[in-house]
Amino acid sequence: MMAQANDGLKEGWFLDGEQPLKKKGVGQGIYQSDVICPTVGWIKKASETMEYGKNYEGYWNGEKFVKQLCEKIIPESEASHGPGYQALILVDNSQGHCAYAEDALIASRMNLKPSGKQARLRNGWYFNELGEKVIQSMIFLPDHQEFPNQLKGMKQVLQEQKLWQNGLLMHCQQCPNGGTDCCAWKILQNQPDFISQKFLVQEVIEDAGHICLILPKFHCELNIIEYFWGSVKRWLCEHCDYTFSTLQKNMPTALKSVDVILIRKWQNRMFRWLDAYRGGLSAHDAHFHVQAFSSRRYTLHRRIPDNVAGSLD
Repeated sequence: MMAQANDGLKEGWFLDGEQPLKKKGVGQGIYQSDVICPTVGWIKKASETMEYGKNYEGYWNGEKFVKQLCEKIIPESEASHGPGYQALILVDNSQGHCAYAEDALIASRMNLKPSGKQARLRNGWYFNELGEKVIQSMIFLPDHQEFPNQLKGMKQVLQEQKLWQNGLLMHCQQCPNGGTDCCAWKILQNQPDFISQKFLVQEVIEDAGHICLILPKFHCELNIIEYFWGSVKRWLCEHCDYTFSTLQKNMPTALKSVDVILIRKWQNRMFRWLDAYRGGLSAHDAHFHVQAFSSRRYTLHRRIPDNVAGSLD
């Protein structure tokens, strides 16, 4: 059966039972930041909701996520599992989640020479000739004759580590492939204290006594929260009347609709992907390896079938 739609602007034909595409507008939207756990499911009290937009509550960023971590995610996760447990928290690889602290050891935040406009970095460290670990301040001492209490530049830091080379530029126009000593920035960024610098999210989670893993880019199959969002959005679409008030009303119910058993199935699926990659399989071959555990294989590329979304073994 075919039906005809007329929105006053143009006419079109669509299959019986399908909905015509609505014209997009500015509208309103809800941003959700949530946590799921294969032990207890969706952690309701750790949820964060925001009406995003310039004229509403702004936009989500790394600062807001760290605040949610400290005030909701970590405390509620600990309360849900009780004392004596250490959480493994998987975090999306996004710009906000991969931000550094203001005082993080990032060479690009420094000048070549002392003082000037540069970041105030935390203490670094290096190993001297005797193999001893030496703590290195990135600020001159108050009694320094020329730059008291001023910020050190790359040159001074490298000189103290005896890594400075005459004629070094601050930054090459184009660093050679594999180069580690072509410019001051490259040398400093390859020192162990700078290499070991972690993202702010990792530091917050580990300081609380838990473990943080930043997921690799472009691998949503390893991120079970993506399956969760797919299930939540499907529920919202099935109960949609295209009004913002209904979206607000339905959001808590949609989040609650995902059963913990389904979350555990998604976790098992993620483990199968990991096993496939550890075995040296390519993404294409790993896909069929994972599908071998499912009730049937599929070849469609325009949609995720029901057996992947909710009927996993």
